[in-house]
Amino acid sequence: MIEYRSDVRPDAAVIAQLFAAAPLNRPLDDVERIGRMYAASNLVVTAWDGKRLVGILRGWTDGAFDGYICDLAVSPDVQRQGVGRKLLQLATSGKPDVQFVVRASQIAREYYEYLGWQKIENGWFSARQR
Repeated sequence: MIEYRSDVRPDAAVIAQLFAAAPLNRPLDDVERIGRMYAASNLVVTAWDGKRLVGILRGWTDGAFDGYICDLAVSPDVQRQGVGRKLLQLATSGKPDVQFVVRASQIAREYYEYLGWQKIENGWFSARQR
């Protein structure tokens, strides 16, 4: 049975392992950077199968107007069991005034549409240097 928690932040090396398995394109060779990513985020929800991390969501929200989902990773052996859906539900529920956005990878585009998220066209970004 999967347990969901928002009161724990896994070790960055454990998160990197999940990212690699999922697969999620993140700086897997820079565990310190992954640690900084999670330390600076005010929205982290995890999914556990016993002591094993099987899913994670990271984001930011001001709690009043805007929110952003940065990472959603689920271990391949528990995909298609509702883990990603539940992580998103826990992250966004209880925040009716917040509009959440996500920048989906190529492999996840249809997933968000399947869950009922609406595609947006009005956005820009400033590319990271590394």
